[in-house]
Amino acid sequence: MAVIAPFKALRYDQDKIPSLNKVVTPPYDVINARQQDEFYQSHPHNIIRVELNKPAEVETVEDNIYTRAGAHLRDWMAKGILARDPKPALYLSETTYVDSDGQTRVRKGFFTALKVEDYSSGVILPHEKTFTGHKEDRFKLTKATGANVSPIFALYPDGENEVHTLLEQARRPLALADFVDPMGLPQRLYAVDDPEACRQAQRLMADKKIFIADGHHRYETGLNYRNHLRGLYPGRGDKATFNYVLTYLCSMSDPGLTVFPCHRVVPYREGFDAKDFLVMARRYFNVEEIPYGDDQAKARQRLADSLAKAGLKRPSFGMASMDSQSFYVLSLKVGVRRTGPMQATEPALKDLDVMVLNDVVLDHILGLDNNATDQLHTIKYLSRLDEVVDEVQAGQSRLAFLMNPTKVSQVEAVAQQGLVMPRKSTYFYPKVLTGLVLHLIVPEEDAAGCQD
Repeated sequence: MAVIAPFKALRYDQDKIPSLNKVVTPPYDVINARQQDEFYQSHPHNIIRVELNKPAEVETVEDNIYTRAGAHLRDWMAKGILARDPKPALYLSETTYVDSDGQTRVRKGFFTALKVEDYSSGVILPHEKTFTGHKEDRFKLTKATGANVSPIFALYPDGENEVHTLLEQARRPLALADFVDPMGLPQRLYAVDDPEACRQAQRLMADKKIFIADGHHRYETGLNYRNHLRGLYPGRGDKATFNYVLTYLCSMSDPGLTVFPCHRVVPYREGFDAKDFLVMARRYFNVEEIPYGDDQAKARQRLADSLAKAGLKRPSFGMASMDSQSFYVLSLKVGVRRTGPMQATEPALKDLDVMVLNDVVLDHILGLDNNATDQLHTIKYLSRLDEVVDEVQAGQSRLAFLMNPTKVSQVEAVAQQGLVMPRKSTYFYPKVLTGLVLHLIVPEEDAAGCQD
């Protein structure tokens, strides 16, 4: 069963830090070097110094990105910059944003301490592969800080949105935080510390499966850290805080839940030539060519429209290459999934655009096997089509594959069957903020109950 617990969030004291937009960030894995610099410059107590500390000219065992991150966290707590709430709570979150169609939407979810479970239990389910390097990095950070700095983003089935309705009715009337974040998105945070509402939420969540949407590396780090501390504290029971991980939970039926595409950008590929590639690709795909022409904006819109239309019929993706003056939309030919180089045979996987790209193109045609794609420098992942195309046309990357967004129903189907998609198959938007609430892992403490 899924076990959620209220917790005493570690939060910025707004008497000392009144402008939260100066100190919060997106998760580490979507922050580039320029953004990291900007967050460093925005405020001396920006969470970036903990979440993604800059390397020094000389890194040592005693002084490195992880030890400095831990030192910052402890120093800020000692000075009262960060303080734990006096009473455990669940924390209701509302994020307002504009979707890809220009519509204003509000995604609603809540922060909780979620009891970590091995995947084999079937309670908490992944949907995509992870990078070894990311997990090693997050484990070192968790050891150095003794905290969950960034939350997991997870989904749960709730057709009537009962859990959120319950929490919304029980939340305190005054927001703990109400501000516009660094990405320009309005954010609101409320405490739900009513004991009966907490118990009802626990009962409603108990029979639900939890689907990891974003933060697989952080969740698997939570498992590894739990096992690490179990070895160090063998006498502690299942209620110890290290058995729990900071999680943002959102209903699959929430009207504000949005998935963006996650495009693949290949910075460097020795000997790649677009013409030669297309000769090989046409064995497996029908190819539509979209010349740039004189109107670049119009060509990009044709690419987006053609890709969306093709994706309604067949597994499809787009392509842009620095050595071509055209975009391409590739749609899988009939029969390839049965007789071609597809490795995936399960229905939930073989119909996925990202799986077809992975098996037929990256692995079979380009020779990028699992070991290659596990390397962080092999492929970059971006969500904005214009950003991807700009990078390729400027010669900063060799080629890119443009994707349609993966559907939430596909995520659920894959996870339910115990399967996993290729890495970075989804891009849930907006990202959940880092620095809004943190979860301290104190080995001697038990997870809080719903206190009267």
